[in-house]
Amino acid sequence: MKRLFLCSSFADVANLFVDCAKEDLQGKIIAFIPTASLTEPIRFYVKKGKKALEEAGMIVEEVEITQLPKEEISSILHKCDYIYITGGNTFFLLQELKRKGVDKIISK
Repeated sequence: MKRLFLCSSFADVANLFVDCAKEDLQGKIIAFIPTASLTEPIRFYVKKGKKALEEAGMIVEEVEITQLPKEEISSILHKCDYIYITGGNTFFLLQELKRKGVDKIISK
């Protein structure tokens, strides 16, 4: 079963994510997509979120949608146990996901 964990300021609620996962996160691979934050002037939350995931024992695989070809993004997403999308400009994020066709990959 697929589940969605939505939050604001992930670093402040990372412990809730660990509980929600209902499994040991040590060594699990998570795709970390910071694309929505690229257009934002304030980005401290990106580093804090990434650090919280690493502190939970997860292997963070950064996937910057604007920089990678669709095939590479697809390959990374298929090997990951989780997908993490940072906050920021959701219109920009959606534009880039659709431009690369990654929106369809994620929805599957």
